[in-house]
Amino acid sequence: MIIDFLFSKEGLRVAQVDVSMTGMRMGRGRSGFVPQGCDNLTGAVHLALADLSAALIRPEIIDQLLGGVSGIARPEISLVNGEEENSVRVVGSVETMGVRIPIRASTRVSVSNNRLVLAATQVEGLPILGRLPVQLFDIVLPLTLPAGLTFTGVSTAPGQVIVNFEGKDVQFAPAAEEPD
Repeated sequence: MIIDFLFSKEGLRVAQVDVSMTGMRMGRGRSGFVPQGCDNLTGAVHLALADLSAALIRPEIIDQLLGGVSGIARPEISLVNGEEENSVRVVGSVETMGVRIPIRASTRVSVSNNRLVLAATQVEGLPILGRLPVQLFDIVLPLTLPAGLTFTGVSTAPGQVIVNFEGKDVQFAPAAEEPD
């Protein structure tokens, strides 16, 4: 099962963006020089696991995660750093038949086709999972970059997922005209 994030009107909070540009081209604007493009651009978007966790607990995402399995109350889940490189763990609990049961899932983090993918590699905790035809899930976060930029990789650091990008001969959109 693939789960696409359905962003709220507020979108997803980005903790930090690092950008480095070389060969900056400047042009004349009404109020002075303005950037028009650069030869090389590299950067990284830092997504806090707490912010990704907040997006995960939205009801429409939880419904997709449960996949219609009856008898399971809404889980309380969050994302934490995994034990392996480029991994994140889903931890929390669910309620079934009046009993709270801890759950854990290990995921592998990657970037594919302009999407951040947390692919489950192992799910632990629910005793009924072994008796159900449950397929391991992927959590997919669509990402968009301006024209001329491409994603180059993903890594994890304490409390965050870092998505790297780069571009060559990047053109910036013209700035809105300033009033006279």
